[in-house]
Amino acid sequence: MKTSPKSIHNPKYQQLISKLVDVRKSKNITQRDLAKILNTSHCYVGRLETFERRLDILEIIDLCKALGLSKQEILNLIKDLI
Repeated sequence: MKTSPKSIHNPKYQQLISKLVDVRKSKNITQRDLAKILNTSHCYVGRLETFERRLDILEIIDLCKALGLSKQEILNLIKDLI
């Protein structure tokens, strides 16, 4: 059985983060704005968006909520990767 890469270089992970960046930009939310919503630094958001840091599922959910995505929209993002 072939295992998939478990890193920030996994194409599915990069696809998910790229979609979330597109959502952020479409809502005219800056990295600094998102960082304030998440109560973190803009550097943290930058590292996420440039694949320097990998998020776990709970962090992905928090990020989606911070972007104003509904439960269904979050599920659709994840479903597209399966």
